[in-house]
Amino acid sequence: MDAALTPPLRVQPLRVQQLSPDAAQQRLDNFLQTFRARSLAKNAGESTTSAQLHKLADALSEEYGKAR
Repeated sequence: MDAALTPPLRVQPLRVQQLSPDAAQQRLDNFLQTFRARSLAKNAGESTTSAQLHKLADALSEEYGKAR
């Protein structure tokens, strides 16, 4: 019998705040740096989460480039 699958966590926003593209990019970059540091320290990086975050960062960068 197969092991029970655990669905991924669902992220629910606590509040909404307007940010400029520069501020959003900076916050995401800072988060990615700390996330990578935590993942490397644990030696247990979650590749799916990391890949999703990188896609988000790339999309924001692309969107920011179009807005300029």
